[in-house]
Amino acid sequence: MAYAALISLKHTIQRFTDLPITKSPYEELILLESTLRKLDDNCNSNINRRAINELDAQIRDAACKLEVALESYHSDSVEARLQIPLVDLKGVEQEILSFVKSAKNLGDNYNRVLDIPLPIEEEDNAVLPKEDVDCKESTTVYLSDQLEKIIIEFLDLQSRLKIVSIFGMAGIGKTHLASKIYEDGRITGEYDVRVWASIGPKFYIKKILADIAAQVIGNNPRNVYMEEDKNTLADLVYKKLSGQRYFIVLDDIWSTGAWDHLKSLFPIEQNGSRILLTTRLEEVAKYPTSSSNVYQLRFLNNEESWELLWKNVFDNGCFPDELEEAGRKIAENCEGLPLLILAVARILRGHDKTEQFWNEVVNKKTPVFLDAYDSISKQLLLSYEYLPQYLKACFLYIAVFPQYFKVHVAKLINLWAVEDFIEPSQNLEDFAKECLKRLVSLSLIIICSQSISYGIKSCKLHSAYWHVAVKEARKTMFFHVLNKGEDGNHVENHRRLCVQNNILFAIKEVCGSMAATWKTRSLLCTGEDHQYQVPVCLNLMLLKVLDALTIRYYEFPTEVLKLIELRYLALTVHGELPPFLSNLQNIQNLIVRRYHNIKVLTNSSRFPEEKDSVQEHQSIQPSRNFTGLPMEIWDMQELRHLWIMGSKLPDPSDGAKLQNLLTFHADAHCCTKDVFRGISKLKKLRMKIELEPDAVETLNCLEHISILDELESLKCVVANPQLRSQVELSYLPQCLKKLSLNGLGYCWESMSVIGSLPQLEVLKVQCSAFQGPEWKTKVEEFPRLEFLLLEDIDLVHWRTDDDDEWLPCLQRLIIRNCYKLKVIPSQVGYIDVLKTIEVVDCSPSLVASALQIKEKEEEYGNFYLQVMISSSWKL
Repeated sequence: MAYAALISLKHTIQRFTDLPITKSPYEELILLESTLRKLDDNCNSNINRRAINELDAQIRDAACKLEVALESYHSDSVEARLQIPLVDLKGVEQEILSFVKSAKNLGDNYNRVLDIPLPIEEEDNAVLPKEDVDCKESTTVYLSDQLEKIIIEFLDLQSRLKIVSIFGMAGIGKTHLASKIYEDGRITGEYDVRVWASIGPKFYIKKILADIAAQVIGNNPRNVYMEEDKNTLADLVYKKLSGQRYFIVLDDIWSTGAWDHLKSLFPIEQNGSRILLTTRLEEVAKYPTSSSNVYQLRFLNNEESWELLWKNVFDNGCFPDELEEAGRKIAENCEGLPLLILAVARILRGHDKTEQFWNEVVNKKTPVFLDAYDSISKQLLLSYEYLPQYLKACFLYIAVFPQYFKVHVAKLINLWAVEDFIEPSQNLEDFAKECLKRLVSLSLIIICSQSISYGIKSCKLHSAYWHVAVKEARKTMFFHVLNKGEDGNHVENHRRLCVQNNILFAIKEVCGSMAATWKTRSLLCTGEDHQYQVPVCLNLMLLKVLDALTIRYYEFPTEVLKLIELRYLALTVHGELPPFLSNLQNIQNLIVRRYHNIKVLTNSSRFPEEKDSVQEHQSIQPSRNFTGLPMEIWDMQELRHLWIMGSKLPDPSDGAKLQNLLTFHADAHCCTKDVFRGISKLKKLRMKIELEPDAVETLNCLEHISILDELESLKCVVANPQLRSQVELSYLPQCLKKLSLNGLGYCWESMSVIGSLPQLEVLKVQCSAFQGPEWKTKVEEFPRLEFLLLEDIDLVHWRTDDDDEWLPCLQRLIIRNCYKLKVIPSQVGYIDVLKTIEVVDCSPSLVASALQIKEKEEEYGNFYLQVMISSSWKL
């Protein structure tokens, strides 16, 4: 975590510009940061990783020590100065001198390690990667569906050289699948030469060339060919392969550079030769071949997982019926990762095969899973160790949430932003999203749900990777997870504490240990929602992040008002917020949830934005007792994200503005003209409307929306729609890119206002957002619309202009629960860029129209349009 510590220190120094003495450490920090980045350029060479890790720890400690001194000196809090060791200006100067000296020495040592690779004798790549050793224990052929698809590629021998890539998470079975293809009897006799080369993360070209030469040329073992120079070996291999139909497996490639070094070995001829690559990295898989020849391995389903487990526990024999129920749960807990399933099976083979013991395994009352995680952690840890420096902290941070937890991306990005371990080269939100996408492409995190525009909405770590991340975070002092009472003894030097079981706050020893530490900067309560108040230790005066959304407070905890360094505050509180909240001038994220809304949120996420709007409008029990927020909230000028569902934001006085506010989630009562004038720079607005009986004036809140002329995303949900009469929509901001309307009851004629928006890309129309039997869309409307969702509306006829240029940018159309809608307009079939039509629980005639569009497209040679039907109607 050296790089993350340096970036955090860099942010801290930049905030303390009033200290001229910080110039010299800043300059050394920049040099040291540049040195650490060199590791990314040399990640595939034979570097002494042990020495690098030792230096990383020293750099991290030096950076953290100086940052603590600067923060302690600069703290304006009297309480903080009573709690933390007193640091005067002389003490800060001494720490700076110490850091500058250490930074120079550590930088020099780091460069020496990078410049002097280990000799080949110490290079630790195995002939086969460790992740597949366990896979080869199993005789079971899993992923057979994907296996057959790939084998077809190798039986077509009439074409020119073809390169096929397989990628996926460590331990998912890439090498297993490659070996089954390599040894398949239908293939072995078709090729003149077959070669298996294991590459590995530490790319040593001469060793790989010697290995390939030994298989292609024969005659001598690999060590003989190691005596030849690289160019001679490459020439020998190329000449031997020329004119031959060859089948080459390049297993476990870690970089595009490795392929660039090897591709010249293989003659390109029209004789059906094939190369099969396996890799963990999507970028590497796609680099040498077309996307049609790239296969991402999936996780096993529950049935496949159970079959793999029992066949390896009982050596393909019969298993006792009484073990099946527990066995299936054990297999399910492996989350479809073959390497983990086989590790668990190996441990179960050595234990009593009794129903009682297996149930204890299911309930995690035995160390079986912990032992299994530990046994495969080295294979998984490689993916982390070879991450770019800027991604390591991002990956580890996801593990602050509990095992199996689905993390909402919006919350994760906001936390990353305030934690100061990332340094964006662009807009912070865009940079964070790119980090997430990169982690997905590196097969390190799993996408749980996507937005309608295919953005990542929620994600998680596989349980095996979660275990690796938690251990690595603890070892590198990045964060510490409190899971049991005795863990309280280990919190002193950790900057981040995660409580994944809120009942721990009731344990005296835990609270005492937390109160004694003053280095903690983040306290994240990520366990299940706790219905009753518990005594949370908030005596952490330099705290920057407090996420206590899962803990109920009857009254606002006044201790929070002393935490003047806070940047992120999330609370569930029943009482009013005090005026002195404005003392927290550094807060960028303020989330206040009223207790009566807890039942609305799912177990997988305690974040106000996670709930689907359709479920939301069906589930929320309206509460009209809105608690007022203090007027002083308008003094909190650093606010960027504000969630205050169930609270009333007062109108600003004297022209007060929150110029930095980007997102605002609130009830319609807060959305007045004066409030909008005070947050005119807003980019994202989510508004919830709870209608009073026989009242429609609340719906008029959208009349003021024109004030927000920079708004890009708007979601408006009526929690308890009363669809008696239609209202008209008059105006929307012209910068809108995403619009979601739910339960508003507009007339379809008002859709022309939306259709005229020049930047609109995503439109969701849900739960009677519009009423009436007919919607007529015109050719000039929706010029940039890419995604359209129609859900639970009473539309009967959807009519269009007879023009081929209608909805020219539409890529995805989803229609759900529109039981009255007769057909999809035939003009949909003329949209060149359309990729997907999804129909869920609609009329038989609408389903038939969707299928007819697909048939006509295929008649014209377009086989790329996907039509997905899910319907309870019988055709």
